Amino acid sequence: MLLFVIFFYLMMLQLHRRRITHQQEMHELTIQYERTLLQSQLEIQEQTFRNISQEIHDNIGQVLSLAKLNLNSLENVGQSAEKINVTEELLGKALSDLRDISRSLSGEKISEIGLQNAIQNELRMVERITKMKCFFKYDSFTPQFSKEVNTIIFRMVQEILNNIIKHAKASKINVTLASNEQQTSIHIKDDGTGFNPETLDKVNTGIGLGNIKKRCDLIHGICTINSRSGEGTSVDIAVRHDQKVSA
Repeated sequence: MLLFVIFFYLMMLQLHRRRITHQQEMHELTIQYERTLLQSQLEIQEQTFRNISQEIHDNIGQVLSLAKLNLNSLENVGQSAEKINVTEELLGKALSDLRDISRSLSGEKISEIGLQNAIQNELRMVERITKMKCFFKYDSFTPQFSKEVNTIIFRMVQEILNNIIKHAKASKINVTLASNEQQTSIHIKDDGTGFNPETLDKVNTGIGLGNIKKRCDLIHGICTINSRSGEGTSVDIAVRHDQKVSA
């Protein structure tokens, strides 16, 4: 009986270990599946952005450029001169805005101009389309990331700024980009309405903060979100320079 009890105990222990191992494997597979799915979604999104960016550059941008050239070729006579000048200024502004949008959508352009310039351009766009004031601080160190990591970081910043525009009712945004030899840190703070941290899960679902954290996990970064009702929201992102996109 004693041997039987010992044998039974060992069998149950073995089954328990196998169950735990199986659960761990299933958990890892689930995480791997979610990362692969997110990466596929990001690749599709980037391809869509590339197509839109190319369309803006090749078609809309060229049409506006031709319209501006035609205006320049007209003789400024009488009362039409002022209207022509105003129209030319509006076309110039439209071209500038379209170029900014094209750069913002294109992952290649983001890598080409660098993370710092990409964020700066995005903040300028926010100021143009809203009444918010944007302040940007950065140091002289240039972060070195792969094109994929660079794009994901910038898309996170875009998502955060989009959330502020849609939900925060803020008047001011402060962004700080700091880098050293090991990592790059981004701090984004608004003076908006904020939210109750106890409702963070609900907020994640509603305004995309959960998606920002998932993107951060994809590059093994750290994302911290702090907020209090009536005191605005701050988001801190830290990414090591040796990180790559998880497969």
